[in-house]
Amino acid sequence: MSARRNEGSKIRVGDIDIFHRWDGDIDGPIVMMAHAMGTNHRLWDLQVPALKDRYRVLRYDWRGHGDTDAPEGPYSLDMFVSDAVGLMDALDLSKVHWVGISTGGMIGQGLAIEHPDRIASLALCNTTPQADQAYKDFVADRHALLREHGMTKIWEMTDCRWFTDTFAAEAGADYHAVRKEFIRTSITGYIGATSATANLAYRDRLHMISAPTLVLGAGDDPSTPPSHSHAIYERIAGSRLTILPGLRHFSNVEAPDRFNPPLRAFLDEVTAP
Repeated sequence: MSARRNEGSKIRVGDIDIFHRWDGDIDGPIVMMAHAMGTNHRLWDLQVPALKDRYRVLRYDWRGHGDTDAPEGPYSLDMFVSDAVGLMDALDLSKVHWVGISTGGMIGQGLAIEHPDRIASLALCNTTPQADQAYKDFVADRHALLREHGMTKIWEMTDCRWFTDTFAAEAGADYHAVRKEFIRTSITGYIGATSATANLAYRDRLHMISAPTLVLGAGDDPSTPPSHSHAIYERIAGSRLTILPGLRHFSNVEAPDRFNPPLRAFLDEVTAP
């Protein structure tokens, strides 16, 4: 089985250059992975080894994050969806198996609703379909802090939303790998992206999603608690739900040994001959 691994490149999509990279089996089903707020494609580093033997894995940095351009806002979720479709078009991909965590899952919802012909399957991880007033207030508070203190302050205030207290306190290599990428995120990009997610409103259109869907949540996630996963699961016909007890928002980093098996099993099922 042929395989390739590269360090990524940029490609022009609309008004921005989008960074993306390929890993895995060049002839395998295409799995396109979208990261969370304040991170980039590296958030999936611990999932690639579990997928690359069979899948052609495409990771990208969405607008305002990582090595993709961060133009002045405002941004919108429609813009993120358009960017994703534009990247698929630029790479000549007719359809992908979408895996998104947090904001990446929001983008996936929008794609499956508005461009159902481009989504072969959908894995929605630690995400939500609707922004409530508490989240809007959270975003406004973070913007004020960010403008005064920068990304490091935001990390210090939120790392225990992403990880369990024990994992954060131990602050091992995987913790620091995420922290490094978080604090280098563009302030312009972070403000633009959080402003976009504050207007999230897909809940009442989830019934339009027809792609096979896995909803993968974390049992102790304060950002997108299990009730948010249930809200998605209950509205997408035929979807399946897995909750990982005791984990928080970046369960894929803290416990890949628990996160990867249900994701791989789902992908194997939907790509079976």
